[in-house]
Amino acid sequence: MPPITDFRRSRRVLLASAALTACAWAAAPAAAADYPSKPVTVVVPFAAGGTVDRVARQVQQALQDKLGQTVVIDNRGGAGGTIGTALVAKAAPDGYTVEMVFDSYATEQHIYPKLSYDAARDLTGVSYMVRSPMVLAVTASGPYQTLADYVAAGKKGSVSYASVGAGSSNHLAAEMFHQAAGTSGIHTPYRGGGPAVSDLMGGHVDSIIASLPLVLPHIQSGKLRALGVTAPKRVAALPDVPAIAESYPGFEIYSWVGMVAPAQTPAATLDKLAETTIAALRDPAVAARITESGFEVVAGGRDDMNRLVQAESQRWGQLIKSRGIVAQ
Repeated sequence: MPPITDFRRSRRVLLASAALTACAWAAAPAAAADYPSKPVTVVVPFAAGGTVDRVARQVQQALQDKLGQTVVIDNRGGAGGTIGTALVAKAAPDGYTVEMVFDSYATEQHIYPKLSYDAARDLTGVSYMVRSPMVLAVTASGPYQTLADYVAAGKKGSVSYASVGAGSSNHLAAEMFHQAAGTSGIHTPYRGGGPAVSDLMGGHVDSIIASLPLVLPHIQSGKLRALGVTAPKRVAALPDVPAIAESYPGFEIYSWVGMVAPAQTPAATLDKLAETTIAALRDPAVAARITESGFEVVAGGRDDMNRLVQAESQRWGQLIKSRGIVAQ
């Protein structure tokens, strides 16, 4: 039997440990209740001027107004978005570092086998924000007047196409198109949609299948020509442009943007982030700007984002494997 003094000492240690644990659990809800008490950083894992960056800047002011804190947009482009995502995956799970992700987020694990993070384990959804159909676009000064012209060129040789990185919707949509059309394409990845479109207009690459908001201003200005859209039917913004599904039935792809945060972020903080983001997206002025630019406001919550990522990962995993798509 241990001495009485040892028993009392052990009891004091246990009581002190229990008290510390209770304090820690009590502090977590308090911290969440005070959130946010300092600026919030939104990492955009692509260069400025691209699809995700545009969405981030369209909602930035509304997020600031509703959170009552400064919202800082931090562009961390490179490696198909994985550099920025790795930063957020390792960030403190306190709600002060979050990320707006592109659709390539759902396919990263299929493309990059040696990532420093596991998105399913290290990150969680906050909001499924917006989506848009995509457009197969070429430079207006180039030789392709119609989708048939583009397909004919791809059957004679190869046409080059731009993307924001391996596994992005730009990349996968192009691979899916070339598979359906029986054509050959050369993939040219960029650090973001802005640089990709700039090179397309400069004649350095033949084409891109990009989100409608990214290319619509350049189509309207006459610098780019739209050959087809990836919605099942023609879209109101480009009524004279055929749906690719008119030639290749079942061809339907949407580009999307969502928000994620470190997985261990307190539920109350995640809920507040989700509620605030949804409210910002539903703000009439913000929604009008987003819709006018070519996006559809989804304003989905945490579960919506997690379900989307899982479904997209399953959908594209097979194509990635069959086409031998890997990071370049």
